[in-house]
Amino acid sequence: MRRRLLICATLGLLPAVLLAQPDPQPSFDVVSIKPNHTNQGIPLVVFQPGGRMIAANVNIRQVILVAYGIENLQLVNAPDWTTSERFAIEARTSDATPTSTIRLMLRSMLAGRFSLVAHTERRELPIAALTMARADKRPGPKLRPSGPECAPVRPPEGIPMPPPPPPPPPGAANASPIRIILEKDEPLGRRCGAMVAPGWMSARSITMEEFTRQLSPVLRRPVFNETGLAGEFDYDMIFSPEGLGGALVGPPPASVSDAPSLETALRDDLGLRLESRRGPVDVLVVDRIERPTEN
Repeated sequence: MRRRLLICATLGLLPAVLLAQPDPQPSFDVVSIKPNHTNQGIPLVVFQPGGRMIAANVNIRQVILVAYGIENLQLVNAPDWTTSERFAIEARTSDATPTSTIRLMLRSMLAGRFSLVAHTERRELPIAALTMARADKRPGPKLRPSGPECAPVRPPEGIPMPPPPPPPPPGAANASPIRIILEKDEPLGRRCGAMVAPGWMSARSITMEEFTRQLSPVLRRPVFNETGLAGEFDYDMIFSPEGLGGALVGPPPASVSDAPSLETALRDDLGLRLESRRGPVDVLVVDRIERPTEN
């Protein structure tokens, strides 16, 4: 009798134990990973109509940043090869997969194909606060309130406009639009353009919160908005890219070679100032990562 009661009690616990199991991490249906020794291809993670994810010329540090939605400063202890070696990655999933799920799928890929093991910590790190530079709190001449129409974004001499996105594949006319998946989510439904290149930043109809997200990878540290400016703005800024990070690689064009420092351009053109500080930042610490086997 006692044995039968123990069995019944154990069976009674099973549903609760099973319910407590976490859902499996979503993953791509198919993944192809190959070394990219040519350095050819767009160095971005792109989700195309039809459920095709392409990262044709990326390093794995970049993929980790996209997968976990963090900035470069927040990734700690990644070996040098995760930056120096480039890969061509293709994967497939359903066309309607949201960006948040694609990030989780990238995490599954990193764990399965690169043996990534990592944990999170909170550390005191350099940060920056974006504040107003002038005593009267007025913006500078190149930071203008946005109008109802989108003004064109015109790059300085020597920086070409990017080509338009390719047309969707046959049969995908009604599929979702192309998505570029960055480290941080862009606001949904952005109505106007923006461009960032070494030594040049320009955007239309952008908030100060969005602007700080553009500044963070350039400064290689988190930037927080303390301007007090509300609403949307247009801005254009040329600065010397020496010693700074950025989305693109390669030498800056001649038009920005003699430009002022970023701090000077922020102050004189936009009426803004950066204050260096230290503060708590959540970081991802890499415990283990290995090169993948090619397929």
